[in-house]
Amino acid sequence: MIISQDTTAYFNNYELMFVTGHPRSGTTITHALVCSSEEVNDYVPESSYLTGLVNNFITGFNNDAHNVDFFGGKQAFVDYAGKQIRNFVNDCWIGFGAPKTLALKDPLMMAGLDAFKGIFPFAKFVITLRDPYEVVSSFCKVRQRQGAVVDAAMTEGLARNAALDYERAARFKAANSNQVLLFHYDSLFDGSYLKKLSAFSPNIVCNPDKVWESNFVSKKQKKDSVWHTEKYGEKPENITRNEPELNDAQRSIVKRVTVPSYEKVMREL
Repeated sequence: MIISQDTTAYFNNYELMFVTGHPRSGTTITHALVCSSEEVNDYVPESSYLTGLVNNFITGFNNDAHNVDFFGGKQAFVDYAGKQIRNFVNDCWIGFGAPKTLALKDPLMMAGLDAFKGIFPFAKFVITLRDPYEVVSSFCKVRQRQGAVVDAAMTEGLARNAALDYERAARFKAANSNQVLLFHYDSLFDGSYLKKLSAFSPNIVCNPDKVWESNFVSKKQKKDSVWHTEKYGEKPENITRNEPELNDAQRSIVKRVTVPSYEKVMREL
């Protein structure tokens, strides 16, 4: 038997929250707002290491010959691998000051939502949503800054990826209603984000004046990536809506490929 410390009991001391959503849908500013609350950890970078651990868990769960049998059975694998992942999250909680709510963020969590729920059945999830034309337009700009030629094929791929995440969000919300908040990017413009987040968790009392303040993120990281726009690091009141920069052909692709899935998840709001 493989043995390691089990810190699962630590979760009795705090609320665990994951912020996720399709990339370019407002996950970063939403996470920053959550982390502006006094009872939540300071703003921290994306928890891609955690997402990687969960992805490894999924791979092992689905590959008995190379992973599960090593542990003597599927349940033994689930127990051990799940314990390792939970221990990592508890280490984060301690390292970030043992707040009443630990909020971790990564858009790439979307593909493994069910696994996250299985490992952390008590966790809450904030899933961001944004108009599909804005999402695809923003992603096209990222690809252009990376030097890619954004043609119809690439636009369709981006549109399909967004549709997949809208579908995932709709299913996950329907199955876990009380533990999931579908949080629309438009809430930033009408100020309703304050009530929506605090209604989801009493520990979240956003302080817009302290958004982005952190003992864990260097200011040198600000706007240093093709993924960061001029909105990164700005106060909510300074964030304005960008009109989608899509041509007619691209808009047609989004309407055909993405909009039906977006309309489906919007019915879960």
